[in-house]
Amino acid sequence: MTKNAAGIAGDLDPVWKALSDPTRRAILDFLRDRPRTTSEVVEVFPHLTRFGVMKHLEVLRQSQLVQSREAAGSE
Repeated sequence: MTKNAAGIAGDLDPVWKALSDPTRRAILDFLRDRPRTTSEVVEVFPHLTRFGVMKHLEVLRQSQLVQSREAAGSE
């Protein structure tokens, strides 16, 4: 079964939303070379709160541009 152009465009909506924000693009650039912790991202983007970074990461995760995992020992 193939998707029509409207179906493909609908699938890409979360990706375009994620990429439309310059901060999220900068976060993606920072994450390009290796996995990072949320704390590392917060350190590089001091104009954002930890909550703000987590919101941006969630948009990136929902668009499947990043994957997240819980670190061992973090509770």
